[in-house]
Amino acid sequence: MDFLEKLNYLMEKNHLNKSTLSKACNIPYTTIDGWYKKGYEGLKLTTLRKLAEYFGTSLDYWASEEIFEEGNNPLDAQILKLYSSLTDENKKYLYGYIQRLFEEQQTTMQE
Repeated sequence: MDFLEKLNYLMEKNHLNKSTLSKACNIPYTTIDGWYKKGYEGLKLTTLRKLAEYFGTSLDYWASEEIFEEGNNPLDAQILKLYSSLTDENKKYLYGYIQRLFEEQQTTMQE
């Protein structure tokens, strides 16, 4: 996965958009928006450190082609491998199921 795919994954996982990420990481919105419009070539190390610190990842995470860092829950990587082999229809079904589980969990945590 490239930089933007990882960023999208982490933003989605944390329910962020470009604006909320900008505020949370103290990275100018125009910088983040520029990555999507012009590419991320020339990405500054200081900016990458802000992202790594905010998302709790290492700098190596951003440099590797894997979604998950070594040392993370190996079950996540196994699930991702299985998911990638599903048909699009089954992926949609699974996503709906996971979304319902997440909503139930959120409701339970609020009680």
